[in-house]
Amino acid sequence: MKNKKIKILLGFLVVCVLASGGYFLYTKYYQNQNSLVENSETQISSLREAISLNNIDAVEFLVKNGVDLEAPFDTSEEKQDNGFTALGWAVFSNRPEIAIYLINHGADVKAEVPLGSSILFWAITYNMEDVAKEIIDKGGDIYPHNGYNPALHAAVQGQNNIVSMLAEKGVYPDDNHEVDENSQTSQKTLEK
Repeated sequence: MKNKKIKILLGFLVVCVLASGGYFLYTKYYQNQNSLVENSETQISSLREAISLNNIDAVEFLVKNGVDLEAPFDTSEEKQDNGFTALGWAVFSNRPEIAIYLINHGADVKAEVPLGSSILFWAITYNMEDVAKEIIDKGGDIYPHNGYNPALHAAVQGQNNIVSMLAEKGVYPDDNHEVDENSQTSQKTLEK
């Protein structure tokens, strides 16, 4: 009887130790997760600041240390659902060297940009021809939609090299129609 009580007591102690160890591990895991979220938010904030200050060295450091290039920046007092990504912010802030670096390190050239535009729109607007070429080469959004035609925008800006690149992809300044986003080629409305 005494052995049975000892076995039950030992079993109970083992269960208690395992439960407390599990609780300890759970709380450590939860604390680490919160720390990771805080670190991630700090990295994203630092990335935004580095881009704003045109500090390519800081951007490189953050990218090498795993900052999420696709996390949206909070660019206003109120949180936005779809803020700028790092690439969108670099182009919108007219930071071509940083934009090229981000593209070459896997930034999404198709990421949405607030204000109802595209990354390519801002690259053309700020006359960042090299950035626009990279966006086009890497599969960025080049087709006319929502009343915006990147080839027409480039033509108005006098960026003939971009107009030519877009024409090679089937997008022309005189296209007045919307193109299905799944379409691989644009149809000309007027033959050249």
